Amino acid sequence: MSQEEVKVDEKLVKEIASLARLDLTNEETQMFVSQFKDILDYVSILNEVDTENVLPAYLSSTNKNLPREDEIEASIPTDEFISNAPQSKDNYVVIPRVHIEQ
Repeated sequence: MSQEEVKVDEKLVKEIASLARLDLTNEETQMFVSQFKDILDYVSILNEVDTENVLPAYLSSTNKNLPREDEIEASIPTDEFISNAPQSKDNYVVIPRVHIEQ
């Protein structure tokens, strides 16, 4: 498996900053070029690990999903539910407006 080396330069950092909606100064751009190179050099250590006889790990957890049957249960009576709401109107819970038209 061939490894393609990533060229970290100002262009790459500016592209990543644009995707992240960051407005970087020239000094910050230079700092990130250096930091990205250091990070990639450090992570490249993983290329030296011998994985020839290691099986791929498809799952990171051995937990299993244990589905259960759906069971119909009685819910809380409307009057009791409404009595616990901070504000109600006509048997509905009133909540603060979420969408504000502009």
